[in-house]
Amino acid sequence: MKKIFLVLACLCSLIMFSQEHFLGINTSRKTTMLNVDYNPAELVNLSNKVDIGILHLSVNASNNKINMLDFIDSDKSSEDYEAALLSGGDPFSTSVNLKLMGPSIGVRLKKWGFGFKYTLNANVSLTNLDPKLIDIIDAEEDFITEVKTNDNQRITAVAYQTLDFSVARNIMENEKAKLSAGVTVKLLASEAYANGGINKLNAHIEREEDDLYFSKANADVELTYSGIFNRSFDEYNYSFLANGIEGIGSDIGLNYQIKNTNLKYPYKLNLGLAVKDIGSMNIKENARKETYKLNIPSNERFNTAEFNDIENAEDLMGVLEESNYFESTSSATSAKVKLPTSLHIYADYQIIGNFFGTLQINQSLVKNSNNDVIPNYSTYALIPRYSANGFEAYLPLSISSISKFNAGFGLRLGGFFYLGSSSALSAMLQDEIKKIDLHLGLRFGIGSRKNNSLEEIEEPKTNS
Repeated sequence: MKKIFLVLACLCSLIMFSQEHFLGINTSRKTTMLNVDYNPAELVNLSNKVDIGILHLSVNASNNKINMLDFIDSDKSSEDYEAALLSGGDPFSTSVNLKLMGPSIGVRLKKWGFGFKYTLNANVSLTNLDPKLIDIIDAEEDFITEVKTNDNQRITAVAYQTLDFSVARNIMENEKAKLSAGVTVKLLASEAYANGGINKLNAHIEREEDDLYFSKANADVELTYSGIFNRSFDEYNYSFLANGIEGIGSDIGLNYQIKNTNLKYPYKLNLGLAVKDIGSMNIKENARKETYKLNIPSNERFNTAEFNDIENAEDLMGVLEESNYFESTSSATSAKVKLPTSLHIYADYQIIGNFFGTLQINQSLVKNSNNDVIPNYSTYALIPRYSANGFEAYLPLSISSISKFNAGFGLRLGGFFYLGSSSALSAMLQDEIKKIDLHLGLRFGIGSRKNNSLEEIEEPKTNS
């Protein structure tokens, strides 16, 4: 177990993918299914009558302790990373995500809009990890110490697919403004899930030579796993929706536009409000959930070397059940997992000509310390942009509740391709960053553009 938490923390921050995705491009005046993913009410504002998404990909890694640029410095040692984790005394957290939007299609029909898309989501998170525990496990010399935490320390991994069906409608429109509402219904299917939580750990810890002992300890422990974590990785074979539909989620949204007197532009001000990822999955396929009460008397000791030979979650539970110090308090063959619900508020304003400015708020509505939720973090952004029909450049300036300030840059070429990052400028101009990310996508549109009048301007049948 030596260095296990340090290695895990560093790997999660380096190779995995904060929860906001496509920051900067998903509020573009070039309205596509990417905007619809952010707010389903935007479906009636599609720039083309038919929008077809080929691929939208976002990968993102962020944390509150480790400087991402240190991974580029080959002179950094494990002691340097450990020092960063121990700095400040705050718990260590990292939320790591991948979002892949596969084939998608949106259709605008008069006052209505209809859409469908496939999405794959993956998340690995460490939440409220006590830096002192990292130091204790990594130490080589003998010692005696006490640990007391009030937080639930979690390690979570989840992958799930969604089939999204969206509908939106204009509910008010005149020559000056319009109001629309939309909803997305998501069919949820898990691919894998695992969660380990240790709540309110209070322990006396001793290291003798290479062994680490716990005594006078108590805590609430929860372990849950399913899917790929129920078997070896060598035995795992991917199959589309292999576990069936395991839940229903939804997004709901409102959109209000003040129209532009210049018909070249779709609006003067675009306001949006959406609540995303409402709902949960009830995972049953190869699932197991166990809760334990840890209680080690002051005159007895538990040797953590018993964990040395575990190879999977089943082995871990076996060790706990054979120990006299872990009392089982509940057991289930299913796991309910709540989606990372968030509130989105945004305003995109045309300053002059093709220059726009966006204020964007992504507020998490979940408590990350709860064992049954997929962790999520809040982001607040100001995004100046130059947005013409065939070209767009955007500069997302954001503050995250986990990685603090970041500055990025992105480009849209025509309506076919975009590439951006909400942390690229920070990586180039700063000595320390807590986040790295990248998003890109391909799509095309068919049919007439939507302008800000009650009529439509006919354009060629296929365009960007």
